[in-house]
Amino acid sequence: MAQPPRRRRGRTTLSAVCLALVAAGAAGCSGPDIRSGAPPLKLCGITFWSGAEGIGTVSLSRSTRDMPAAPAASRLPARTARHDGGPPPRVVSVSADCSHGRTVVVSPASSVRVRTVAKDATGHVVAFSLVPAKPGTSVEVHVYAYDGMRPTGQAATAVP
Repeated sequence: MAQPPRRRRGRTTLSAVCLALVAAGAAGCSGPDIRSGAPPLKLCGITFWSGAEGIGTVSLSRSTRDMPAAPAASRLPARTARHDGGPPPRVVSVSADCSHGRTVVVSPASSVRVRTVAKDATGHVVAFSLVPAKPGTSVEVHVYAYDGMRPTGQAATAVP
């Protein structure tokens, strides 16, 4: 026997409400660790501005092969506030959540600049954005991440 229409309507309404809540959460109504897919990119409550083009993140591989020894503190390139309208910065995510950052090394640091950094409550790096030191160039850098003295991963990425 078929269910009465009223009961189906209730399920449909409940489904619509659930979908609306999911959409609202994806739009930034939930916690600060939600990552938005459209510009600007938000990571851990920090906005990574990109200009007109889209922006994405580079995550670390789990490989720890040939990583240098862990430093006592992060060694990031010099900071810049430059927004020259060129390609969007390269965002590197070094942690799966906003509560546990890493000690980070970028090599070679002289070829890039850091525009924005997201950190956890203890000051460790969660994510950061890189731009070339010389506008209009593209460089490749290596990023190494450590949890204390233990290597956790690395990434090689081109910074446009």
